[in-house]
Amino acid sequence: MADITIAELPKLYENMDEATIGPWLVQVGATVHKGDQLVELITDKTVLEYESPCDGVLLAIYAEEKSTVPQGYALCAIGPAGTQAPDLSESNAAKLQAHLKDNALDIDIGSFAHTAPAAPAFKAAPAAKAFAKQQNVSLEKVHAFCKRDTIHRKDVEDYLASIAAAKPAPAPKPAAATTPTAADPIAKRVALVTGASGSIGSEIARQLATAGIALALHANSHPESLQALAQELTAAGAECAVFQADLTDANACKSLVADVLAKFGRLDILVNNAGCIADATVAFMTDEQWQRTLAVNLTAPFLLTRAVSMVMARRRWGRIINMASDAGRMGAANRANYAAAKEGLVGFTRSAARELAGLGVRVNAISPGFIESPMTTGIQDKRKQELLHNIPVRRFGNPADVAALVVFLASDAADYITGQVISVDGGLFIG
Repeated sequence: MADITIAELPKLYENMDEATIGPWLVQVGATVHKGDQLVELITDKTVLEYESPCDGVLLAIYAEEKSTVPQGYALCAIGPAGTQAPDLSESNAAKLQAHLKDNALDIDIGSFAHTAPAAPAFKAAPAAKAFAKQQNVSLEKVHAFCKRDTIHRKDVEDYLASIAAAKPAPAPKPAAATTPTAADPIAKRVALVTGASGSIGSEIARQLATAGIALALHANSHPESLQALAQELTAAGAECAVFQADLTDANACKSLVADVLAKFGRLDILVNNAGCIADATVAFMTDEQWQRTLAVNLTAPFLLTRAVSMVMARRRWGRIINMASDAGRMGAANRANYAAAKEGLVGFTRSAARELAGLGVRVNAISPGFIESPMTTGIQDKRKQELLHNIPVRRFGNPADVAALVVFLASDAADYITGQVISVDGGLFIG
């Protein structure tokens, strides 16, 4: 035992007391080095790869995939080749039993002591409890379905999916020209598009709807335009819902994601399209102009990404698409606040992409140049002609040019693309 290291489930963060074992990345008998990734650990707050604490040979695996184990549970044994791993089944069972006893559901059986069954020996994660309550689902039924000691939100989702699958299929209806076939890989997914009432946002929504994606449409300043868009998409056969939220408010961003999940039961794609400008020279720019521009264009994408990242990670699939700008890449006179926010969004995109890539979530940014929209309608003809001389394709873009790239990045076809910033600018920025 002196040369054998027993790797136990560590405390990954405050209040964490258990984790679900994901795929083991090495097999018994394999040589490992300190820092090598051994196994994926899944909790309500994070998914990460547990690293080997030492060099040696993986002698035994004690924690099986898909099992939920408490902190301190022996995961595996590492030691010299040919060494016999200890039998820790009894100590692990004792730790698990103690954990279940401490976390079992508290049920007052009182006068039913002689006839009532024992209290269920399972617990439910907070996210699972909240989602089950939203969906009016019995956790006891979910437990009977998944047979797990600890119920997570994904278990509730799987239970609901099994019920839906068991229902008789409705009579087929004539399909519209834009309705995706059952084989369409992105059908049934849900996208949240912020700033969907604008010219670019509304076109993104239209093209995502044509691809068969259900839509959560967000606006703050112009909800009346959003209602008109929702009516248009619904009439065309799309599934959509309208949401209003002030994205400069952290709680509002969190509530927005929760409301989308409550409505659709899932959220697969986030398009951070909402933006604003408040032009002024640096010398005369007010604090409010600076702070609000950064809040809408940079902080809001962070708040929403934070809220959706683990939702997507638990499904092992997700797409986050941020709307940057060539104003950030090239600089823009009188728009230092906007340029700073958009270029900051580029750094955020690349960082989030590195963090989430292993969890099946892809994060990319689109950098539009001059696009025909309310933001460019005020450009005088003479100035516009000057700008066109610097655009190789000799025209401004249109919202459809941007939306087409969003649909691609949101698809399975873009699975090997992450952390990228792609210009849609007719060649204005050729770096």
